[in-house]
Amino acid sequence: MPQFCRIQDVGATALKDVYVSVPQAAKIMDTVTLQCKYDLEGEPLYTVKWYKGSKEFYRYIPKELPNTQVFPLPGIDVDLSKSNPNEVVLRNVQAEVTGRYKCEVSSDAPNFYTHIVSSYMYVIESDGYEVLLAQSKN
Repeated sequence: MPQFCRIQDVGATALKDVYVSVPQAAKIMDTVTLQCKYDLEGEPLYTVKWYKGSKEFYRYIPKELPNTQVFPLPGIDVDLSKSNPNEVVLRNVQAEVTGRYKCEVSSDAPNFYTHIVSSYMYVIESDGYEVLLAQSKN
C-alpha cells in the first residue's frame, strides 16, 4: 500500500502539486516502484533526483545524454529500462534499503524552482509483511 506525501507550492508560480508515492512496506527481493509526480506549469524540467536518506542514487536530466545516471548505493538496484522522470523501479530490494526516500524536482533556467518531498519504506521478511500491513490499517 503506497504512502503519499504531497506538498503544494506557495509563493512560486511554477512547480506545484509535487508528491511521491512510495510503498509503505515491501518484502525482501520484491521489485518496487517509487513515483514522483509534479506540475511544472509550463516551466522546462531541469532535473529529477532520488535520494535514500541523504545519498543520491538516481538522476534524470533531459538535456544530457545519457539523460539518466545511477549512483551506487548498497542494496539499491535500479532498473533503468523501467525508470523515467516520474518513477524509479528498484529490483530485488533488501532489508538495508529500509528508509526515507526523497524526490527532488527542479525547473530549468531562469527560475530553477526546486521542491523536495519524501516518504518512508520498510523492507521486511515476508512473515512480518502481513503484520506491518495489518498495523497500518488500524
